[in-house]
Amino acid sequence: MLFKYPLAYFLLIIAIFTFCNEKHPELFDLSDKKSVIDNCAEGVNELRPGDILVRPNLNFLPGSAIVPGGSGFGHAAIVISYYNHDNPDSLLANTTIIESIAKDVPVAYQIREIKALANSRVLAFRNQNFDNRYSGNRYRLRLNLPQSTIDSIIEFTRSQKGKASAWNAAKRFEGHLYANELVNNGLRKDWSDNTHWYCSLLVWQAVLKYTGIDLDPNGRYMVYPNDLIASPVFDSIGGDFIGRARF
Repeated sequence: MLFKYPLAYFLLIIAIFTFCNEKHPELFDLSDKKSVIDNCAEGVNELRPGDILVRPNLNFLPGSAIVPGGSGFGHAAIVISYYNHDNPDSLLANTTIIESIAKDVPVAYQIREIKALANSRVLAFRNQNFDNRYSGNRYRLRLNLPQSTIDSIIEFTRSQKGKASAWNAAKRFEGHLYANELVNNGLRKDWSDNTHWYCSLLVWQAVLKYTGIDLDPNGRYMVYPNDLIASPVFDSIGGDFIGRARF
């Protein structure tokens, strides 16, 4: 019966996975969830390589940080090109991103390099994940990193193209026994490698691998788009550097 209702099935499975995470037995205690921070600038007219574009998810998803105005499962992507423009549509249409999409497209396009806004009759070449339906509720997150580190993060996400998208893909940590076993058996290149991704996991894993920064303030089984937005890493606002901005 559950398979007739995929959303209900998804939520049930995630609740079970999260409950079984020994690090956080207090799953249903909402008091430890992050609220979205006041440290957020308004307006974005520039996107740089390494920036993270995020749209918030619904707050009731098990283990998610709380961010106002979310819808569905949200979305997240890594920016890999530079562009500036005062019009958000023009800005997005001329900015290239890498993202994992949970859509019915061939595996070759489930992890894809595409403009942040692209119209096409073909679903694999269409991108409306950050279009003006979400105006005022899209986030640009930025880490203050050396260019070499940004390049490595981008190269990691690019190297995942051709792999599949799956909501139940798992986080990978250096030194984890299961990850090491996969590497030793020749099934993975290194501890961070994976065969499946979802949007926010791909971003989270790339950043963790090359900076050691865990962008998930909850530390749960899954990392949601909301978790990226709520990460205190992006609280810095001052001078020429703005970690979190909404547009």
